[in-house]
Amino acid sequence: MIKKEINKNKTGAAIIIANGLIADPSLTYKRIQGRFGFSGDDIVICADGGASNALKMGLIPDVVIGDMDSIKFGVKEKIREKSTKTRYISASTQKNKSDTQLAVEYALGLDVKKIMITGAVGDRIDHTLANIILLTSPGLEDIDVRILTDNSDMFIVRKPITIGGVPGKTITLISLSPYTYFIGTEGLKYELKEEKLDFSPVRGLSNEFIEKKAKLDIREGTLLVIREL
Repeated sequence: MIKKEINKNKTGAAIIIANGLIADPSLTYKRIQGRFGFSGDDIVICADGGASNALKMGLIPDVVIGDMDSIKFGVKEKIREKSTKTRYISASTQKNKSDTQLAVEYALGLDVKKIMITGAVGDRIDHTLANIILLTSPGLEDIDVRILTDNSDMFIVRKPITIGGVPGKTITLISLSPYTYFIGTEGLKYELKEEKLDFSPVRGLSNEFIEKKAKLDIREGTLLVIREL
């Protein structure tokens, strides 16, 4: 079992940085801090080569975890120049879990209640899908966990919720269970009322905020929400 140790000053939140595409690292971190309320006291966990993305965001990893097949020696050297406290946790290359999954499980072991994952999408569609589906993992039901991309954030909804948004911006609703049953919605251009949103075919693409808040009154199901920022 991996012994988990972090700085006692760290808070109950984690920033997980994967090795996917981040077009504007500076803007991404500003969003993490400003819009989503993370701070410099939150633990930074990098999934292997995600350490490179962390440096571009101006962050020093507390932990780098994975099979270490994508982190470059030069990145390790840059991290070492800035801090000697970064912990490297190596996993077997024959593992049956992705590096991002290992990072999420590590964060859960620290009893964090809030997780932001960035760098989780990219040109590897298999990794991208695996990272999105990871949001539905057992143990995350009571955690505020979401993926931040260059132009959206995505998260799982299983119960009635009110979501903030910008009128005119899109919001996509995709059922990841056989169906998600809506009692009703408010604040969206295309309403759902006493109906099922089936897993397939997908018909919740590109709905639109018409108010600053949207209410999703869900009775059952597992819903992926993709909100344009």
